Amino acid sequence: LLEKGYVRKDILISVLTANFAGILLTLPFVGLMALGFYLRNGFPNLGEIMQNSPVMYFVGLGIVIISTIPLAVLHEKIHGWFWTIGAENGAKDIEFGFMKETLTPYCTCASPLSKPIYILGSMMPMTILGILLGIVSIFTGSFVVLLIAALQTIGGAGDILISCMLLVRKTKGKDVVLLDHPTKIGLVSFEKEKDAK
Repeated sequence: LLEKGYVRKDILISVLTANFAGILLTLPFVGLMALGFYLRNGFPNLGEIMQNSPVMYFVGLGIVIISTIPLAVLHEKIHGWFWTIGAENGAKDIEFGFMKETLTPYCTCASPLSKPIYILGSMMPMTILGILLGIVSIFTGSFVVLLIAALQTIGGAGDILISCMLLVRKTKGKDVVLLDHPTKIGLVSFEKEKDAK
């Protein structure tokens, strides 16, 4: 890409920024889900449930906690499925792995992606597992599903932060391709003027 006249620009964020600013960006979505749930169903009295049916209380709590593991994996799979749309070699460019240091799965794309495809792939896990699941919870009246949806929305904090950074980044009139940063939180942007040879 550098040989073709692109200029490299790293777009990086610290762990603290990703957690703090990213979570702040997800809170409006969580708030709207909670409000919608409350207006349609009201909130359950958890203390009353604990007192009258402790088994049901702990089963619900267990479902919320245990679901985070398979949903974390599915979150990364969804990244990969949507990034495949723009990957040069399709699914062959998508790599899944597990970071032992943070005990988290990850997904990365080996080939450059266009800005729209990168943002699409970044936002879809939170959209599907968080926002859409939150809408399902409102219409089914399941508080357990609402809690899962809220956690999955917050789990997309880093994704929404990166996507917002890309959306506000001025790249008008430029050809832009994006790659996940190989070692840090963020990505590498390669940009050049569209009329440049």
